Amino acid sequence: MRAHLLMFLGLACVAGCRTLPADPPEPVAKVDVALVPPPAGATRMQLDSSQAFVFPQLLESPMPAYPPDVLALRLPPLELCVEVDIGSDGTVTAVSPRSDDGCRVPEASHAARFAAAVGQAVRLWRYDPALVCRMPDGRGVDDACAEPDAVETPVALRLSYAFVFSQQDGKPSVELASGAR
Repeated sequence: MRAHLLMFLGLACVAGCRTLPADPPEPVAKVDVALVPPPAGATRMQLDSSQAFVFPQLLESPMPAYPPDVLALRLPPLELCVEVDIGSDGTVTAVSPRSDDGCRVPEASHAARFAAAVGQAVRLWRYDPALVCRMPDGRGVDDACAEPDAVETPVALRLSYAFVFSQQDGKPSVELASGAR
């Protein structure tokens, strides 16, 4: 009986102990990006049957940083769209905000900070330039870029991207979203 009483008291002591609640995890930023279709009415490149287009390949793409001074505010996700002008040499020549039916400018009070972070990072992006391949004799082919006598001409163009800034509990991460919207 004494053993049962001691066991009961031991269990009561253990059950009566409580741990202090853990500190909430530090807020963590996450940035996703996706290529988006051009806005309605955008100028589009017209190719004939003797030409083909090679999309620019992104080589260097540092992601924008979530502004550290607003991280503790635990803001809801914020989406920003930008248009990126890429020169015929593959360098970014301009980054400008995009606002249309597909991409709304956020009304958040901190949107300018996020836009500055996007602009700073995207200006460092580098591409293998876009190319227009054409047949020198003007003949139509299935893929001008696959022909041995094709002439490749680097071209400048504009692409649109959407960046989504969000945060979650856990470890920091910055991701490049895959796939177009």
